[in-house]
Amino acid sequence: MELKAVFFAALMWLPTTQASADTPSLDGHYYLIGAMEMGAELLLRKDGTFDAGVSYGSADGFAKGNWQVDKDILTLKSATKPASDNDLSALFEDLQLTIEPNCLAVDFGNGKACFRRQ
Repeated sequence: MELKAVFFAALMWLPTTQASADTPSLDGHYYLIGAMEMGAELLLRKDGTFDAGVSYGSADGFAKGNWQVDKDILTLKSATKPASDNDLSALFEDLQLTIEPNCLAVDFGNGKACFRRQ
């Protein structure tokens, strides 16, 4: 096998990082805007962990887990299991956010909303 092929194969197995050197840091505190009657917060830490909370009507939920970036998609991997049917913490399980300027965009099924850093 050529050295290039071995090097490329090794790169395929490297873990996805939070961001590359030319990508701005994504860690910080974000608030959801643009989702009717829904409030949410997202805290991304430099170590790749997150805390999140959401409220919609009388239902709410909180989640903790890990986040990673692949190209322009930030994925939340929640380690929190919903405590009841009224628990919205499952919303953050494998949630994918598109990285846009000034926005981590998400579509909850009723149009695009943004998590914006404060």
